[in-house]
Amino acid sequence: MFAITLMPFATGLSSWLYLLGAVVLGLGFLYWAIELLRDKNPNAPMETFKYSIVYLMSLFVVMLVDHYVFPMSTV
Repeated sequence: MFAITLMPFATGLSSWLYLLGAVVLGLGFLYWAIELLRDKNPNAPMETFKYSIVYLMSLFVVMLVDHYVFPMSTV
C-alpha cells in the first residue's frame, strides 16, 4: 500500500509536497501495522483502525493542497 500511495508523484501527477505527506503518513501507518504484528499492545487493532481513517483523510487533504498550491501545467 505504501508504494501505491507514491504513484502520483512517480507518474508526475503531483509534486514534492504530496510525496512528503505520503511518506510521513505512510510511515505512521507502517508503525501501526508493525504494532499489530508484534501483538503486544491490546489497543493496537483499534488504534490502527483509527489511524487508517485519519491517514486516508489526511492523504486526500495533502493531495488537494498539492493540486492547488502547485498546479500542473496542461499541454
